[in-house]
Amino acid sequence: MNKRFLKPKYQPDMLSLHRACSSNYLLLLRLIPDFDQDKYYFYHLDSACYQLHVIEQTQYTSVLSIDTIANNVSLAENVNELTPQIKVRLYHDAQMAEVLASRQIRYFKSRYDYPNRLMQQPDEKYQVNRFLGQWLKHCLEDGRVTSLNQGNS
Repeated sequence: MNKRFLKPKYQPDMLSLHRACSSNYLLLLRLIPDFDQDKYYFYHLDSACYQLHVIEQTQYTSVLSIDTIANNVSLAENVNELTPQIKVRLYHDAQMAEVLASRQIRYFKSRYDYPNRLMQQPDEKYQVNRFLGQWLKHCLEDGRVTSLNQGNS
């Protein structure tokens, strides 16, 4: 095949990815002011309820789980497929929050060759982090939050 017809390999835009991760960190700090492993936060949004829970905490990082725990099935047949089931690692020293896993994907590469077996986009990592930012903004603007201590539930 002639080289002039080959598409150049996708190069990740690291500046945009870092910007998205920094923005996600700030949004998460507004949603969850104290990263306490014993608390569960519940956001009621768009006839659904999401559970946010710190599942791991170290001196410099935290891992947050975001799960759908209830939704109004009358909204759509596949509403569960459209709602988050995400694990996010927060780097407190760098003030960044990066999506670690989403649904069936346990790890995101910085770039994917396309086409691929799972039909992931070349910039899948950036897209999933950008989605998290949009979802967090939606929670802040339109959601209601309640929190429970694990010991009190």
